[in-house]
Amino acid sequence: MNDQHEGGRALRLERGQLEAILDAIPHGVYIVSRDCDIEYINPVIEREFGAIGGRKCYEYFHDLNQVCTWCKNDEVFAGRSVRWEWYSSKNDRHYDLFDLPIENPDGTISKFEIFSDITKLKRAEKELNAEKELLAVTLDSIADAVIVIDDRSAVASLNRMAERMTGWSEEEARGRPFGEVIRVEARDTGRPVAYSLTEALDRDRALGQPDGVVLVAGDGKRRSIADRGAPILDRSGHRRGVVLVLRDVTDQLRLQEELQKVQRLESIGVLAGGIAHDFNNILTAILGNIDLVMQNDQPRGESAQLLESARRASLRARDLTHQLLTFSRGGTPAKMPLSIEGLVRDAATLALGGSSCDCEIDAPEGLWTTEVDRGQISQVISNLMINACHAMPEGGTIGLALENLRAGPADRPLPPGRPFVRVSVRDRGVGIAPQHLAKVFDPYFTTKQRGSGLGLAVSHSIVRAHGGLIRAESELGTGTTMMVYLAADPEIETAPVDAEPALVGGSGRVLVMDDEEAIGKLVGAMLTRLGYDSSLARAGEEAVDLFRAAHDAGAGFDAVVLDLTVPGGMGGREALREMRKIDPGVKAIVASGYSNDATLADFERYGFRASIAKPFGVGELNRVLAAMLEERPERP
Repeated sequence: MNDQHEGGRALRLERGQLEAILDAIPHGVYIVSRDCDIEYINPVIEREFGAIGGRKCYEYFHDLNQVCTWCKNDEVFAGRSVRWEWYSSKNDRHYDLFDLPIENPDGTISKFEIFSDITKLKRAEKELNAEKELLAVTLDSIADAVIVIDDRSAVASLNRMAERMTGWSEEEARGRPFGEVIRVEARDTGRPVAYSLTEALDRDRALGQPDGVVLVAGDGKRRSIADRGAPILDRSGHRRGVVLVLRDVTDQLRLQEELQKVQRLESIGVLAGGIAHDFNNILTAILGNIDLVMQNDQPRGESAQLLESARRASLRARDLTHQLLTFSRGGTPAKMPLSIEGLVRDAATLALGGSSCDCEIDAPEGLWTTEVDRGQISQVISNLMINACHAMPEGGTIGLALENLRAGPADRPLPPGRPFVRVSVRDRGVGIAPQHLAKVFDPYFTTKQRGSGLGLAVSHSIVRAHGGLIRAESELGTGTTMMVYLAADPEIETAPVDAEPALVGGSGRVLVMDDEEAIGKLVGAMLTRLGYDSSLARAGEEAVDLFRAAHDAGAGFDAVVLDLTVPGGMGGREALREMRKIDPGVKAIVASGYSNDATLADFERYGFRASIAKPFGVGELNRVLAAMLEERPERP
């Protein structure tokens, strides 16, 4: 009996010592039996959850009347240790729990559980997750590609724009070498650019070439980019990685290039316009005199052939000055609504006549109506067809496609949503090198052994003056496609083409004003040849005086031909204003080899009845006069 008492006393002493130890632990500790009776709680538990009061563990901790569905007792009483997390709604705390079975002296098993309060950790984790989520949302909302690279030069993360631009998902890219995911080439040479990410980077520093770089996506799509990089530093200042920001500047560079082309063309236009004006006066004299000689003397044999050869050379020179005029402010198109298909077919056929190339035309039904200058757009198509044929020296088939479209984001700087007809001319030649592609519309730039380098520059100016766009795409070894976008209107119908008036002479009195005496005399001789009486003036003031004197004498002029520009004197527009004060019904033709404004194209706005561009021959002068003089008298 004494032995049992001593044994019990020893056990109680050991249990008391154990409880003293458990009471001193800064974490919560409690022991529970298989029947959920709480056998022990230390002061930490009691302070947080109160006195036991004879309650079961599920009553004490959870205010439940039955065993918790999430309870780990079954695992513990099966002899396994368990670690898990629990949130207590009673005190709004988070706990890390560690349960393990302990064997009692009587052979029964109790559950021993340690509470570690991790509330601060969980709240910090929640805040960190919220910050990470905010950062992720922020990065995904950025219009630039953001790539994080770790200190091993491997990709750590990509935002959505980076995924779109590189063609890699973040999951695919994470952990891969940076150079495998981000392939960059120099924009001007196409050579690979290697980023030196192993060296410390200055903050906000550009990484690429001075002339820019091109990002090559996984699907082969190329984008011009601006890039900046900065190191990721820890609190000690050591670099832990690099953040790289890539901005897609493809459209921006395209707009800049368009603006630069326009500025270059405008600069050369000032020079070209002056040259064309003087040159056209000379050509008018040459062409007009040849016409008069051929019509008056009716030459035959070798003389006729020589004159015809000179006439053809003059016409070719006239075509060249027309191209130069396109650069000047006088190149305003005289537009009219028409279906582009017939114009394109005719221009392509004429351009390829006698060449080793043919053309396949794809023109769907229902093409929208375009409002264009027939002559200028014919010149554009002709230039493109000739270039395409030159790109295939051995001959071949040129693809010519027409289609309706509404401008989208890829068609900038065209207004989005606006209707256009696109004309595409595709050759199967050697293609154009990337470093040359941006220069093909520059005046006098050419990679061909023959040609002036004006064709595409002229085409660019014409299309721009029409409110359209011309663009080139090329791939070495495959060929080049030139695309012309012309403004269209799906709602209007094409205007009928008027029949050309008959080439017959006339009668009446015509006043000619031109600052070049030789031109004035030549036009007078042309009028005499056509049956008209003519009077000549060198400037607007003299022309107005002659017009007034004839009107006052009752022998007014039936028509006047006025040169638009007179250096140092009154030009055609000013002279016409004065003449209309004398006779509001005056029939006037504006003539010029160069225009400072849109008078030739929009002559009616300024009171003229017709226009004629220098150089011109007898036939053209006759047609314009005949058409104008056959008009009904102007109503008062």
